[in-house]
Amino acid sequence: MSNFKYRSYGNTINPKKMVVFIHAYKSSMEDLVADMGLLSSLLPEYVIVTPQSNKYHKNSNMLEWYDVSVYDTERKRRNSETPVDEVMEIYNRAGEQLSARACEMNEFIDEMQSLYGVDDEHTYVAGFSQGAMMSLFTSLSRKGRVGGCFVLSGLVAGKDCLEKELKAKPIVYMLHGKDDITVQYKTLNFSVNWLKNHDIDVRVQEYENMAHKITGNELEYIAEIVRK
Repeated sequence: MSNFKYRSYGNTINPKKMVVFIHAYKSSMEDLVADMGLLSSLLPEYVIVTPQSNKYHKNSNMLEWYDVSVYDTERKRRNSETPVDEVMEIYNRAGEQLSARACEMNEFIDEMQSLYGVDDEHTYVAGFSQGAMMSLFTSLSRKGRVGGCFVLSGLVAGKDCLEKELKAKPIVYMLHGKDDITVQYKTLNFSVNWLKNHDIDVRVQEYENMAHKITGNELEYIAEIVRK
C-alpha cells in the first residue's frame, strides 16, 4: 500500500484515461492545483492524479523525491559554466535513490489504476523538474508500457542505474524552455541522445523565452497528445 497523499481532478467515475503528474522539489500537490485545474479542463473525460512526496529535505519542511545536493555541495549543476557531462554525472549519482522512489511510484500507479479501472496503455506519467526526472525513471523502469511520459524541464537522472533497470520503452516527450538555468536547457540534447541510443521514441518541444516553470502551452500540448 502506497503512503503517498494525492489529489484527483476531472472525471473520477470510470475514466478512460489517467494522467499521473509528479510535483517538483520544494513543491507539493497543493502547488499544482491551478495547473491541474487547467489540464483537467482540457481533459474533462479523464482523471488526473497528483501524488505528494513523503520525504523532506534534511531537517527542513521542503518536500523532495530524492536528494541530489549531497552529490553537489558547490551547486555546480546550476552553474552555466559547468560542462554538460559534469552536470549529468551529478544527477547520475542519485540513481539508487531514484530507483527506490520509482519503485514506490510504480506501486502508487498500480493502486490508482486499480481504483479508477485504467490500464498501462491508457495511463500517462508526467512531471516537472525533479518530478520530471521521477516520471522518466518511473516510466522506463516500469514492467508495463504506459501511454506516454512527459518530461517538463527535466533530464535523464540516474542514467547508469536506469540503464540496468530499463524495462519499458514508452514514447517520451521532452519539454524544455530555452531560458531554463535551474535544470539547464543545455542538458536537453544529452538526454535526447541517451534516449535515442536506447531505442526510445522521443519527441522534443522547445520553448523560446521560457525559464523554469510550467506553462499553459505545455499543458495544452500534453492534453493534445493524451486525447489522441
